[in-house]
Amino acid sequence: MTVEQTLRVTSIRSQNPRGFGGCIFSAKPIDDQGRVEDAGSYFVVKATGSALGGARVEPGQWWKVAGEPSRRLLDVNGYQVAETQIEASSAVLLRPSGEHIVSFMADSPAFEGIGQVKARRLWETFGERLYEHLDCGNVAELSKVLTPASATQVVGAWAEHGDSRTLQWLQAQGFDLQIGRKVMQFFGPETAEKLEEDPYRLLSFCANWRKTDSLARSHFGVAEDDPRRLQAAVEEACYRTFSAGHTSVLSARLMVTLEGILGAQTKTFKWRSLVPTALSQGLSNGSFVIGHHGVQPLGAMVMERVVAQAVAARLASQVPALLPKDDIDELLLSYEKAERIELNEAQWEAVHLASARPFALITGGAGVGKTTVLKGLYEIYDRAGMAVTQLALAGRAAKRMQEATGRPASTIANFLRNRKDEDLDDRCVVVVDEASMVDIITMSRLCELIGPAPRLVLVGDPAQLMPVGPGLVLHALANVPQVPVAQLTVVKRYSGAIALAAAAIREGIWPELSSDPDAAIAFIPCAGRTSLPNEATIPETVLRLYRQDPANTQILCARRNGPDGAKGLNALCQSALTADAKPVQVWDERHDAYARVGFHLGDPVLCTRNLWDRGLQNGSLGVVVQVDDEPQMLTDDDGEESGLALAWVDWDDGVRRPIVEEMLDDLELGYAITVHKAQGSQWPRVIVPLTGHRLLDRTLVYTAVTRAQRQVLLVGDAAAAKKAVEGLPRAHARQVSLDLILSQLLRGE
Repeated sequence: MTVEQTLRVTSIRSQNPRGFGGCIFSAKPIDDQGRVEDAGSYFVVKATGSALGGARVEPGQWWKVAGEPSRRLLDVNGYQVAETQIEASSAVLLRPSGEHIVSFMADSPAFEGIGQVKARRLWETFGERLYEHLDCGNVAELSKVLTPASATQVVGAWAEHGDSRTLQWLQAQGFDLQIGRKVMQFFGPETAEKLEEDPYRLLSFCANWRKTDSLARSHFGVAEDDPRRLQAAVEEACYRTFSAGHTSVLSARLMVTLEGILGAQTKTFKWRSLVPTALSQGLSNGSFVIGHHGVQPLGAMVMERVVAQAVAARLASQVPALLPKDDIDELLLSYEKAERIELNEAQWEAVHLASARPFALITGGAGVGKTTVLKGLYEIYDRAGMAVTQLALAGRAAKRMQEATGRPASTIANFLRNRKDEDLDDRCVVVVDEASMVDIITMSRLCELIGPAPRLVLVGDPAQLMPVGPGLVLHALANVPQVPVAQLTVVKRYSGAIALAAAAIREGIWPELSSDPDAAIAFIPCAGRTSLPNEATIPETVLRLYRQDPANTQILCARRNGPDGAKGLNALCQSALTADAKPVQVWDERHDAYARVGFHLGDPVLCTRNLWDRGLQNGSLGVVVQVDDEPQMLTDDDGEESGLALAWVDWDDGVRRPIVEEMLDDLELGYAITVHKAQGSQWPRVIVPLTGHRLLDRTLVYTAVTRAQRQVLLVGDAAAAKKAVEGLPRAHARQVSLDLILSQLLRGE
């Protein structure tokens, strides 16, 4: 039986759930005046894009929905909760959400005392008439909702700051609230005029191409071959290539990207011939630049130039030697004696190079003694009165750096956030470890913050993983002949089969590997999710191998999803090992019951964000060692309540800490983690599942193998792994201009 119901949207469960428009949302039944008919009742509406007429559903809207209702019983921790679902055959928007004016009033300091609640009450009382009452200064009408004094204050603030035309225009066009807020903050009262002049300006405010292009074509009548559209398509191509990691794009890649945006050429739309004109005209709005290195987004060019200038200035500076050569040699001999080691020739030269130059790279594979060089170098810096600042990209890498050198270390992000405004002086040196993973955004911010005075040393391995973010720094700088590089090649940390295999992989040679799971390094061939009879799959094999020594084993994955992904392997390991253990729970007020949070006693857990106030960093690993029958109240140093301890975790720094509800979004299972999370760390035994996919390359296999101290077991598709190792690393396909810009600066161009 079809029913028709007026509803007010309370929350969005899924926007565009299947990629074809539509929405799944929760709503309260209301009458024609907006009053809730039954406080204990709610509906879940599933509406297709056609049923919604292409409109976007937002909280606060009123909809008249028709469709077949059904009752659904949900099992929530042993309790059954009923909800009414409607498959909408039609849906009519009765009242927009008013989110733009609600947000405008609630967020503006001018409307002091008018928060979200009061602003929304004004909208729900007056709807579109609210604009009229505000424009006319109708205090009497507004006083039906606010106090007379508050209504008077709102009218005065609106007269000075309000903008009915722009807010109504944004709402009528169906703009996303966040984008609308950004656009209005930038253009102010000229918002409608500026966007009508060139609707593709929305691309600069994070609106996607499809939505912007559709709006421009349908609402503003922009033709297929309009120069504004071609210019915007080039801008969009720059955004896409930057998101893919490139900081510049040559013409061939640009054309491929543009075809993905504009489609293939047709008889009526031969866009390829229009691109040169679009490129020329596009220079006027500053969204991209054109040089010898191809087309660059303006921001990418600026960031690369900041880094290039920082390096060039240091290379050109004439600084006196920190210490005489003989003094350095004497200090190194004392260091060798104290540490009971013997530096090889390359390590000795690396210390001298970094001591003599204000900028230097120290590179080399895993285990070649880069940290040993740093400790020796710090002896020189200490004698010369230089203050050392140690940085790394990831929290776990910073922690290992601190442990290895016995000196404080920080993540770059924490340093950028907490560093005082004054520049570091020329008696300081900044050392960045694991520099192969530092992207151009992070490096440019660091160079701007520290200024031109401090020495700068980048330490890393170009053969390991490239940055997740855009650009290349260590890789690009190592390609410039004038940049001083100390390359370490002799493996000192470990030897034997793992070292030999790692060295071969680093050079692009697939080593001969045993299939014996007891060998120091082995490859266990097996299928993905499905296999032949009596043949184990990757998940089954990984689990079997993991169970042999879970206390000393870490599973390292190339990706999160897929048969070799961390997500599925985490679920499998938990199901097999701790499914019957005591669960970690939190009180769910909505259902008046305890709800499981996804962790059990005995589970390893991974912190995925820097939680400085809790002593945790992105990449910290621990094990759930205690789950109380009921959450225990915590108190701070002043005896004040500070939250409920849901469980206790022994973390990898040796400290036991509580899990509180606010942390749950930043924790996940840690049986399996990605190789990116593992860079800078080591475990006695690692298991690495591998299948063929776009993320798999030589650097990923090499980085995974070199995380093992005693044993590494590769599992999965040997042919795919071999192909990845023998092929060029993905970093070679990344188009950047940092090395070219630096070379030009060094030539005085």
